[in-house]
Amino acid sequence: MKLGTLLLRNATIGLTQLESALRNQVLYGGRLGTNLVELGILDLEILSAYLAELTGFPVATSTLLDDALPALLEKLGSDEAHRLRAIPFDYLGGRRSDVAVAMVDPTDQAALGQLSAKLGAKVMPYVVPELRALYYLEKLFGLPRRARFVRTARPGSEGEVPQADERRRSQPAAGMVMPPAFTLQPRARRASQAPSTTAVPTVLLYGAACERIDTATDRDQIADAFIDYAKGRCDALVLFLIRDGNALGWRAWVAPPLAVKQAIEELSLPLGGASALQAAHDASQPYVGPPLSTARPVETALWKALGTAPEPTTVIVVPVLVKTRAVNLIYVHALTGPPPASLVTELTDLAARAQTAYMRLIRQARGVL
Repeated sequence: MKLGTLLLRNATIGLTQLESALRNQVLYGGRLGTNLVELGILDLEILSAYLAELTGFPVATSTLLDDALPALLEKLGSDEAHRLRAIPFDYLGGRRSDVAVAMVDPTDQAALGQLSAKLGAKVMPYVVPELRALYYLEKLFGLPRRARFVRTARPGSEGEVPQADERRRSQPAAGMVMPPAFTLQPRARRASQAPSTTAVPTVLLYGAACERIDTATDRDQIADAFIDYAKGRCDALVLFLIRDGNALGWRAWVAPPLAVKQAIEELSLPLGGASALQAAHDASQPYVGPPLSTARPVETALWKALGTAPEPTTVIVVPVLVKTRAVNLIYVHALTGPPPASLVTELTDLAARAQTAYMRLIRQARGVL
């Protein structure tokens, strides 16, 4: 049984609430329970109880994770903890041959085998909600959460925001409720004429990019199509998620020899004041031109994260809309001169196709309830 089915069967949530969470999951990723909590439909403790009922494993509570043994944390290591989304926290019955491990997916047999080999012990899995796991991965291992998962919360809760951390403090607690689904007619394909602005060869023809977005089976395939399309056509492309008045980094590519300097998933830029991102977001149409603010604080923060040099004089920002609401921004720049008009046209068309693909995925998610 799936989590959504269990919640509906027990009348814990309504169908409309579940559909809202499924829409957010398609658009922003994360597990279904995460999206239910972010929308204020469930609290973390109720979600934990249902995950325990669904999986048959005990819950890794905050109390248990707060008392995690440093020796076990060190033995697993931050990289493996992050990759496996697992936190070892105690020995069972005083026996060093049995270790209790909090896992986002305690049914993942491959992960269980890797944990057992790394810890040199039999693993007893405990289930932990994704949001709680990410909070404790950051707290115990110093692994920054992706900006998409950072939310403010009341003092003392697991989402509490350190006052010195502007990245977290800028994230409001409320989630977005997406508008109802609708359908767009596919657009006709055109042959790509956008010339390469870098020495990188073109990886993905425009028609192939259209095909990949049109047939995408999840949001990551949509992102991959944009990233591959960028190669050989521009010097940088960044996909942003739009949530709560912020542009949150999702995926990025920069042309060599430059390289991204900051994990793009940790980047959160405010949609306020004057910026190219703000202009495209507010107008719900592409922006092409120089940054709008003389000081360029938003663009400068982005260029620093991308390792961009010299600073571009012209940027492109194309919104991806769901109905009339921007859910993504596609940022592009070229360092060799103004981008060709065909690049703007093709990016705009690909954005419209992404919109249609999102709505198709949302309908499919609703159809498997």
